[in-house]
Amino acid sequence: MNMGNNNTRIASVDILRGIAIAGMILCANIGFNSGLPAWMFHAQTPPPTYAFNPDVAGLTWVDLVFPFFLFPMGAAFPLAMRKKLERGYGRWRMVGNLVKRWLILTVFALLLGNAYAIWGTARPAWSVYAFYIAVWAGMFLTFVRVNLPEAEGWKKHIGTGVNLCGIAMLALLGVVFVKWFGIPLDKGRSDIIIMILANVALWGGLVWMLTKDSLRLRWLAFMLIAAFKAFDSYAPETLSWVPSCGCVSWFFTWDWLQYLLIALPGSIVGDMILSHVRSGEKVRIGTRGCMAGFTALAAVLVQLWGLYTRHVYADLAISAALCIAFMSLTWKSKDIFTGTALTGFALMLAGIALDPADGGITKDYCNLSYLFTTGGMAALVTAFFLMLELRYGCRCRFVAGVGQNPMLAYTVTSFLIGPVLALTGLLPALNSLAEGSQFWGVAQGVIITALMMCVTYLFTRLKLFWRS
Repeated sequence: MNMGNNNTRIASVDILRGIAIAGMILCANIGFNSGLPAWMFHAQTPPPTYAFNPDVAGLTWVDLVFPFFLFPMGAAFPLAMRKKLERGYGRWRMVGNLVKRWLILTVFALLLGNAYAIWGTARPAWSVYAFYIAVWAGMFLTFVRVNLPEAEGWKKHIGTGVNLCGIAMLALLGVVFVKWFGIPLDKGRSDIIIMILANVALWGGLVWMLTKDSLRLRWLAFMLIAAFKAFDSYAPETLSWVPSCGCVSWFFTWDWLQYLLIALPGSIVGDMILSHVRSGEKVRIGTRGCMAGFTALAAVLVQLWGLYTRHVYADLAISAALCIAFMSLTWKSKDIFTGTALTGFALMLAGIALDPADGGITKDYCNLSYLFTTGGMAALVTAFFLMLELRYGCRCRFVAGVGQNPMLAYTVTSFLIGPVLALTGLLPALNSLAEGSQFWGVAQGVIITALMMCVTYLFTRLKLFWRS
């Protein structure tokens, strides 16, 4: 099946991003006092206390959410940036676009971080919820892309006008934040997830530009970053010469660059996918290829057993056997599905092998085992959806639609759906049902996640995207 022409979106990349966003919302909204098992939460924040313990090793599905977002972010580098180069964008204009994107995401992170601080105020709850809804409206007007390709005269500037109205609205809300709620604005308050994404977008984009014509060179960059991380983990005294960045730590720290170890393999897969799409090659996935796709997915599921229960060596043996089975099923195949899966197997097996050296896989503080293993798992899930897309034409439009609008999806629950549910009394009712009930603890998360996906998909269908 041919995946399309040059303008076709790669559904598999959007699907993985959509799954990651749905996972973010689900894990944040399941009942924390519902008696759910520890594997329903981050491995290092287990019930009943949910206190962070960096000494707890393991991996749960919740720990996959962030890397499953970073991987398609990396895959998007070639899909977006190569088009701009072909439109005649020069090198410095491309760098300027990367800096602009970093700035937008940094401002976004600061907006979210400061808005979260309002929960400590003594003001009535209804005023907090109303403020959140207003903030979301301001962010919507600020970040929404209004495309009017056939507009003429003053109508061409409608989009800019909408964005300026949003900026003015957020500025006014900033005054309300300080004067009414009595909370000073602070550059030290930010959404750490978005701040990391901002830095990965900037530095990952720069690495892609330097290596856009050579995947080998990009793998070399990957290995250099991995070596830096290894020295930092196993022999930190050897990096004592690296300057401290304390004065700028609110928007940049060296540790954030370790996440390029997930984004850069994503960019390599993105280049592979783009080359396939532009070649017009028709890939036929037969029964053996279909079996190989489910073998790749099985390897991902095995990690959720082996690394969580700490049967690491059994996990490594089973994963290696699944890799061999995959290669036997795809012998002599050189299509994009096979290449993506083999990339995933290589990363995942390396990550499992590093587990003992790292003292066990941990998300925080993030170690090499985590970065390699989860990056490989993200590639394998991408390969599975590529198989479905190539063999059955399955594009999962609903989930992909959520993945196409990540900034909107990330905020709509906390700033719109949650406040509306709270103001109508539905959220307290859900919380009450979830107290001590495993069924309602999960159902609460599923309901809120489904609402997020429906709202996001609606905006995607209306072609109302946020700049990201």
